[in-house]
Amino acid sequence: MARSNADFNKWFVAQIKSECDGEVGRIVELGSGPGVGLEETLEAFPSARVWGVDPSSEMLAQSRRRNLDHARSGKLTLISGDPESLQALAPIDLVLASHVLYFWHQPALELTRIRDALRPGGWLALGYQLRPNMPPVSQKNFPREGHLLYESDDHLSVLLSAAGFKNLKFVVKGPSDAPEGRLAIGRRGE
Repeated sequence: MARSNADFNKWFVAQIKSECDGEVGRIVELGSGPGVGLEETLEAFPSARVWGVDPSSEMLAQSRRRNLDHARSGKLTLISGDPESLQALAPIDLVLASHVLYFWHQPALELTRIRDALRPGGWLALGYQLRPNMPPVSQKNFPREGHLLYESDDHLSVLLSAAGFKNLKFVVKGPSDAPEGRLAIGRRGE
């Protein structure tokens, strides 16, 4: 997972930095996995306090190993959890979630939990891939396992707007007919 998502994570964090640089002091990555995105985030936002939240103890251990100096310094804290865990960290300036949206079986509820933990004007950045651009095995297996796939950015836009996110922006990595991934970024309404 670390190798397959590394290039996307670099692009993802660079896009977010260009949108909200200078406005973030408290950042949470939901579904931090093996810590590649955390590593990029810590480098891109050197003065920020960062939390990695993941339900998997194995992923948290990998994140810790990858980012050991930051964890030891107290700049990075790793927590077992999910979007419901964010309230204890509020107010948050920026929540990142790359390739985890599919696993939220109640996305409206999870997006509302994220919004509630953000400060007014705080940022949410979602990295994802639309169903038609996913590998065939994911298109087949994800729905069988109860995971949600999205057909269009419009579908996600409706969810984000309903949860109280404004100023939505969608960015595609790679060619539009064969994208490597997507970013949806928005701000919590006042």
